[in-house]
Amino acid sequence: MLVHQAALALIPLFALLPVYALDADAMRSRSVYQVIVDRFARNSSSTGDCNAADRKYCGGTWSALVDKLDYIQGMGFDTVWISPVVENIGGTTSEGEAYHGYWTLDPDSLNSNFGSAEDLKTLSSSLHARGMYLQVDVVVNHVAATATSNFQPSAAYGPFSASEDYHPFCFITDYNNQTMVEQCWLGDDTVALADLNTENDSVVSYWNKWIKDLVSNYTIDAIRIDTVKHVRHSFWPDFVNAAGVFNQGEVLLGDAPYVASYQKNASINPFNYPMYYPLVRAFNGTGQSFSEFISMVSDINGNFTDPTLLGNFLDNHDNARFESFVTDASLIKNAHAVIFAIDGIPYVYYGSEAGFNGGNDPENREPMWTSNYDTNSDMYKFFTALNAVRSAAGNASSTFYTDKMTVSTPSESTLLVAKKPLMSVFSNSGSSASNTSVSVDSSSSGWAASTNVIDALTCESFTTDGSGNLAVTIYKGEPRVLIEDSQKGSLCGGSSSSPSTSSNESGAGMTTKVGGWVALAGVFVAGLQILL
Repeated sequence: MLVHQAALALIPLFALLPVYALDADAMRSRSVYQVIVDRFARNSSSTGDCNAADRKYCGGTWSALVDKLDYIQGMGFDTVWISPVVENIGGTTSEGEAYHGYWTLDPDSLNSNFGSAEDLKTLSSSLHARGMYLQVDVVVNHVAATATSNFQPSAAYGPFSASEDYHPFCFITDYNNQTMVEQCWLGDDTVALADLNTENDSVVSYWNKWIKDLVSNYTIDAIRIDTVKHVRHSFWPDFVNAAGVFNQGEVLLGDAPYVASYQKNASINPFNYPMYYPLVRAFNGTGQSFSEFISMVSDINGNFTDPTLLGNFLDNHDNARFESFVTDASLIKNAHAVIFAIDGIPYVYYGSEAGFNGGNDPENREPMWTSNYDTNSDMYKFFTALNAVRSAAGNASSTFYTDKMTVSTPSESTLLVAKKPLMSVFSNSGSSASNTSVSVDSSSSGWAASTNVIDALTCESFTTDGSGNLAVTIYKGEPRVLIEDSQKGSLCGGSSSSPSTSSNESGAGMTTKVGGWVALAGVFVAGLQILL
């Protein structure tokens, strides 16, 4: 009897174990900061120049990234997406070195340029100790080769050393031919991306076991999947099920029905490329029309199974930074703020807060240390406020992250995004524009008469009129992100007295997969069954 009581007494202790591994419900409330490991932080012993145009390793490591987590968390980001971790081809090609991590050689080995297995585990545990999460980039479509038609796989490619592991060589020449997109090769004669035969049962089985082990070994909370559209739809459901964590997949195309097919039929949650292009065009100059943006909202809602799981972004490693072709400060702020205000998960690329303005690859992969990790810059504070108000909205409404937004245009140069309890007003009139007044109607906001409202970006206060309507002035084209004063939490000098409805500690929507903790729990349960 005493044995039974002692065993049963341990059960509440396991209920208190930390839980990580994000699922869809938990991921909606996350805010993600993307880094290229080689370019984000390096150890103090590394002092050489880093010219992005050279396309060479610059010394960034996982351990150096750990030392900069204060910087990332200080902006309010709670998830860090890191570039691929596996071994890449060595040496220098005419397209540079594999510093970015996307030229896989052996997926069973780690890229030693970034550190050891223990270093990667330390990064994961360091994030978890802060209540933060790790998202790792994975590439399953291809490995890299420096030959094309005469490519001969070898033991260096680890599990993919046989010719039957690959699709026959052919470069993609027609992106309207889906079979060609899925079975021909990316790259060029300098660095070809040898397309793996993901119709081969042994290749499929390998990848499903590999992703399960990777997530377990390094306590990974979410994955980003590269080149999703280059693998057949039917491959993905088993793969993401084996991963057991949330996935965000790259389907690089602006066509909403096409991209949505991967959410409907492949269990992939795509990055929001369909919205990326209208977003850029709406703010890449003054006086642009919002009609394409609004039309795309309708297309997304009509095609995607769940738009609230799309990954929203303005900058990333594959596209020219927004600031490479837009220099107006208010347009830059508006465009960045939109991704926090609309349905979906915000992703911010390292250096956006530092004013980095690199163009297409490789110029958009600058070394972060040149910014001195300045926490006093205007954009650092801007992103901090955006993260804070999004969290405050989630705390105030248990359905904020799942409710669908509505969009309208109060004037030709303004866009209103209503996602209660947030009301966001965006302008593409530019920094030189005259001040303009915009009316936020109570039918959109739900605000009652004489409601006190604040702008999270400036902490300016407003009060609605007797009908609940609000007239707000747009100064120099700057965005407004409005929330009731009573819902502001710790924003603008407030204090949060109630726990978040989606807090890290609550475990809501999360699976209990914490490496060693899971194993320990399994041992405990097995022992308990014997005792009882």
